[in-house]
Amino acid sequence: MERTEEGGDMAESGGPRVKLWAWLEEVGNVLRRQEGQTLVEYALMIGVISIATIFAMQALGPSIGNAFQAVTGVIEEYSPL
Repeated sequence: MERTEEGGDMAESGGPRVKLWAWLEEVGNVLRRQEGQTLVEYALMIGVISIATIFAMQALGPSIGNAFQAVTGVIEEYSPL
C-alpha cells in the first residue's frame, strides 16, 4: 500500500486514484440526472409550438388581414376627418 508524505495511506488522504474515482462517480451522477432530459423535452416542446404557430399564422394570415381591413374601413367611414 502506498504511503503519503504525512505517513497516511493514499486512500485515506484522497490520493490520485480516489480523487479520480470520485470525479468519475460525479460525472456519472450528472449524466444520470433527469434535469437535462427535462430541459431537452422543454426545448422540443417550444420548437414544436413555434413551428405550429408559424404554420397557423401563414394559414390564417389572409383572413386576419381581411378582418383588419374591414375594421379599418369601418373606422374610416365613421371618422370625422
